Amino acid sequence: MAQAPRPLSPQLSVRHAFGAAVRELRIRRGLSQADLGELVFVSKDQIGKIEKALRWPHPELISMLDATLGASGLLEAFGPSLRSQRQARQERAPGVESLERAALDWLTVDPGAVRILGSDSGRRINEEDVESARQQLLSFRQLDHQHGGGRMHHVVSGYVTTELEALLDGVPIDEGTAAALYATAAGFWELIGYQSIDLGLDGYARTCYLRALQLASAAGDRLYGGYLLSVSSAHLALHGGDVDNAMRMARVGLHGTAGLSTPGVRSAFEAVLARAAARSGDEKVATSALMRAESDLESSSPESEPAWIAYFSPAYLADEMAHCFHDLGHQGLAQEQADEALAHVGSGHIRRLAIDTALMASSLARAGEPEQACTVGMRAVDLAAQTSSARSRQRVGELCQELVPYAGLQSVVEFGEYVRSALPG
Repeated sequence: MAQAPRPLSPQLSVRHAFGAAVRELRIRRGLSQADLGELVFVSKDQIGKIEKALRWPHPELISMLDATLGASGLLEAFGPSLRSQRQARQERAPGVESLERAALDWLTVDPGAVRILGSDSGRRINEEDVESARQQLLSFRQLDHQHGGGRMHHVVSGYVTTELEALLDGVPIDEGTAAALYATAAGFWELIGYQSIDLGLDGYARTCYLRALQLASAAGDRLYGGYLLSVSSAHLALHGGDVDNAMRMARVGLHGTAGLSTPGVRSAFEAVLARAAARSGDEKVATSALMRAESDLESSSPESEPAWIAYFSPAYLADEMAHCFHDLGHQGLAQEQADEALAHVGSGHIRRLAIDTALMASSLARAGEPEQACTVGMRAVDLAAQTSSARSRQRVGELCQELVPYAGLQSVVEFGEYVRSALPG
């Protein structure tokens, strides 16, 4: 009797999703791994490793697999996200080690003390200087939500390397000004890291988050340091398919801010813990974390929360919940939460709208509604095309994987063609 194929975990990463899609198409066409390997001029072993996410497919092989398996462009749509994830994995080892070491240092250092970093005593930094930088950060964040990291990254980086670094070289007039300056600078570096993920530069994003953590520590801002670990760094790990590291980072931030965090901040931390648990298939941990996140957010009052967590509204929690339910296989709940997120996310947040619309389409496909999934998916593609967001494109790529079982439908063929024309490269 033939041995049952090893179960795959497409939810873990783009590479896992691609491998699952190849296996699905191969089996539907009655091909063995050896048969498919012969058709695309590689070994049976290589096909097996691609299906199990043990080998990266090169671009030419992706195109050959797409054509041979009649995927109508669905496999080719994985190309950009696979390249981004592969680059991240190549850079990841030293970055993750440094980040985990920094997290351990952060846990063991006494919180609250402000450290003066500047050495240029000829320039005294006052409250007006810091407020000007803070207003610039707010403006950059709004533009980033609308356009994505690719279009704003060089603008923000240019400001940081000139104006902001000049401020950091100066000496603040007092401890309060120093704390405000370094906290604002940490926000700039967090934004650059977030934008770097949108550009597929995951290794550089880790470097940015490390710099932000150093500045938050210099500001004596323990809570924001926890955010950089539990939310920023954990989401980065999830984006790169490193679920274990995402879980560790989420728990480090929660543990290190126990007794300090506000309800809204705790809600954001718990939501990321839930995302990591759901990605690994641990429904019990994910559900418990979601319940705590929902309870915390309900008890939160805006005036008691730090300004940097103001974005984490019920709509953003609904987005996190939709992703969790989708990964756990509860598509009705995923669609309900995606609807909630889409109804309340601001119209100027194009990237978030693109991601949530693509998630809705993926859920519809997984629920056996491919026609509707394609209709919603085209709206997601239109939104993604308005940004330069690699994360939006990755979400569209994951939708393509969900549509693989329906590759023969005309609507799916047309969707694959639409993705290739609207999101080239």
